[in-house]
Amino acid sequence: SVFCLNVQSLNVTFFLRIYLLPADFLRPTTKKMGIFNHFPLPFALTIVIIFSNVDAENLRQKIFKGIDDRPCNSDQYMCRNNQCIPRSKLCNGQYDCADNSDEDYCSTYSGNCPSYRAFFCGGSGARDKCIPLLWKCDGYKDCYRGKDEEQCSESHEDFTPDSLYKIRSRAQNWIHLSRNENQPARKWGPDVSRIAVALYLSNDSHFRENKSIRDEISYELNLDLLSKLALKKLEDVSSTELAYYINAFLVTCIDPRKFYVLDLVSELRKRVDAQNHTNPAVLLALCNAGERITERDVEKLTSVFWKAHREFWTDTQALAVLALACAAKQPDKRFDMVEINDLTMELKKRQYRNGTIENLKTTALVLQALFETESEADEENFDEEKALKQIFRSQKKDGSFGNVANTYYVLPVLRCRSLVNISSSHCSSPVINEQEALKHLMNQLEDKWSVRFSLWIGNNRTVERTITLNVPANSSFYRIMEFAAVVDIRFKFEYTMRNGKPYIYSISEIQDDPENGMFWFLFKSSSSDESDLEIITKSPADVVPVSKQHFIFWYRCGEWNH
Repeated sequence: SVFCLNVQSLNVTFFLRIYLLPADFLRPTTKKMGIFNHFPLPFALTIVIIFSNVDAENLRQKIFKGIDDRPCNSDQYMCRNNQCIPRSKLCNGQYDCADNSDEDYCSTYSGNCPSYRAFFCGGSGARDKCIPLLWKCDGYKDCYRGKDEEQCSESHEDFTPDSLYKIRSRAQNWIHLSRNENQPARKWGPDVSRIAVALYLSNDSHFRENKSIRDEISYELNLDLLSKLALKKLEDVSSTELAYYINAFLVTCIDPRKFYVLDLVSELRKRVDAQNHTNPAVLLALCNAGERITERDVEKLTSVFWKAHREFWTDTQALAVLALACAAKQPDKRFDMVEINDLTMELKKRQYRNGTIENLKTTALVLQALFETESEADEENFDEEKALKQIFRSQKKDGSFGNVANTYYVLPVLRCRSLVNISSSHCSSPVINEQEALKHLMNQLEDKWSVRFSLWIGNNRTVERTITLNVPANSSFYRIMEFAAVVDIRFKFEYTMRNGKPYIYSISEIQDDPENGMFWFLFKSSSSDESDLEIITKSPADVVPVSKQHFIFWYRCGEWNH
């Protein structure tokens, strides 16, 4: 029998266990110890009191406790008055905190650092600044010689909010450092949609408070999709790509239902309805965008789950669970969270003894699915602590988890979040930044014409670059040149105005050179044969190509210089 007595003052539960055991089992080996010799029966009664703190914090509470309660972000310094300033302004010679505390302990001797800035950047006997201890080994070099990022072999055995904070900060910092400041556009690279989602889910203040980052990524997402639409029709953009864009648009405050005149959500819904099977990530994006998940969608997701189970695609199963969890949260939900238990149990069975599930990416996805479907860890069937430790151990020295894709899946886990948490609730109004010329170009949804645009450089065509664009019918060649410059920066051009019309004098940073007699000339042709070239002296704004026509800007000597 077991009796529980709850002693509130000690916050401990006592389990009083009464065991009925054979007397021989308990009979002492010496007479001196014979406390049970008075029992004449063949059985003896034993009372054992076991102390067990059942109110102790579980793993999630322990490691994620207060993770969003920090007053300042990882890229900020908290002044003594709790004001937040950019961490780069600490000890910059100017008072940025209202209480001037940011310029304290900026030239001190070792051992004089206060507890709230306990790490000393200098060496023995040298004068240097003190920084918060939490900044040690977080991926940012705050000390002049980077001393705070030396000897950073982290132990992942002790789970604390501070250790999690550092791991997450290092991963975020790796993403920020991958931004190419020297690029005039596309600073965030080809994975901008995943980067947007990863930054939002790991710290949504990047988009709620730091609007400069959000607006820059928003601008690049526009360019990225518009560039694709310049090269092919919307129907040729894959459903998976559309799902990526929809998720990224939501977190960067672009309305995916009103991308200029395109409704990306309706387009994706139309494709899903036309297929008997679907990628769970696609339905998850639709759900995140507020699209109603139907009974047929639920059937597709459960079918995909069990098909993936047979073929050992655990990451696909995890995505299916995430999509179903999102569906269960809708007002007219078609799926009950109770029904998801069988599915999550299948995911748990895939865990290896070391805590992983197949690989890093799949481990992160399964944890996302469990975070979304279970309020507490199921310690009997799945070891979350081992899984998290394996993820922590997978972090590279540069702060990444090997590549953008892995880091994209892991970062939400480091905040106990999932892809279901993608939202635009932080947006006051949609933000779309784009050149007006491109907006006018894309607003035309009539027939598209295919036009080739080439750059030839040198009298002997030493360098050739060609791009093929699908453009609205009757677009001027000047508009096509604008679009080409966005798709490929090598087609960027400069012009002068004559009689209110643009005339080109520089392309790809190569200008007309009158001393050498080298100029840009515009030709049109129906073949690559130079004999078919017809020179055009009009402004590109007055030239309207027809479908499948080839236009060439050739940098060469003028006829008068031959």
